[in-house]
Amino acid sequence: MSTNPYESPSTASTTTWAGPEAMAMNVVSGPATALIVVSIISIVLLALAIPFDLFLLVSGMARRLQRPGIDPVTRIAIRLLWDVIILGASCYVCWGGLQMKRLANFSHARSAAIVACIPCVGPCCVLGLPCGVWALTVLGKPGIEGVFKS
Repeated sequence: MSTNPYESPSTASTTTWAGPEAMAMNVVSGPATALIVVSIISIVLLALAIPFDLFLLVSGMARRLQRPGIDPVTRIAIRLLWDVIILGASCYVCWGGLQMKRLANFSHARSAAIVACIPCVGPCCVLGLPCGVWALTVLGKPGIEGVFKS
């Protein structure tokens, strides 16, 4: 051992974190981050769309958007309801992605990946589908489920 207090410690005395948890953390990190990012994008877009739809309904401007077919107020009310459903799904996918990243809850991580794969319900359906499939593929690998805490 050296007497120099400013010398870096030897590599023999340092401990590295290795094992199945470290391997799973590396494998799961990418799709979990993708689910979180896609969910946040969806939440931000819905945070803009929901107030706009509410403004159209409350201000009466919906009546000016005459198109053939369904009444404009009904159309915007249905769109507002759908936005709220997608917002709930996006929040759940974000939470499931966080659970996946922390290796905390396998069933919620898998359920969030499945929700991300559902077109027109999952977050940003064009981006959510490949991220959900990627997460499901990673979660289906042997040994990954056993590393999760619950």
